[in-house]
Amino acid sequence: MFHVFTYGSLMFDTVWSRVVAGSYDRSEALLRGYDRKGLLGEVYPVIVPSSVLSQVQGIVYHDVSLSDLTRLDLFEGEYYFRKTEQVVTEKMVIIPAEIYILKEEYYTLISPRKWDPVHFTTTGIHYFIHKYFDADKQQ
Repeated sequence: MFHVFTYGSLMFDTVWSRVVAGSYDRSEALLRGYDRKGLLGEVYPVIVPSSVLSQVQGIVYHDVSLSDLTRLDLFEGEYYFRKTEQVVTEKMVIIPAEIYILKEEYYTLISPRKWDPVHFTTTGIHYFIHKYFDADKQQ
């Protein structure tokens, strides 16, 4: 079983439930040492290593099965690699969690604008679901 820290589209149940088969407890969490960035031409963000003062707010899903972790690996695709980092839960407990980090060879795709989760919930999520889920059903 794995804890999985999410910081973008997967923080939202509308997306998460389309990717995984299981149902998991979740809590807010903080990842230190990384920055969340927008991606050129996309509505989802990426994270990249940064200074020790940087942090990313997100959601950690607890005790995710290996089969769902495999689904997440496939969903994240070629731009990312997965590694284990320490996150701090809302109860101030430090736990190891799987995170998806942008591969360095794709840093040229980083947008100068910040990723806005509020904009994503109001506008971006509809585009995201259509592009990455509904479009698959039409093929």
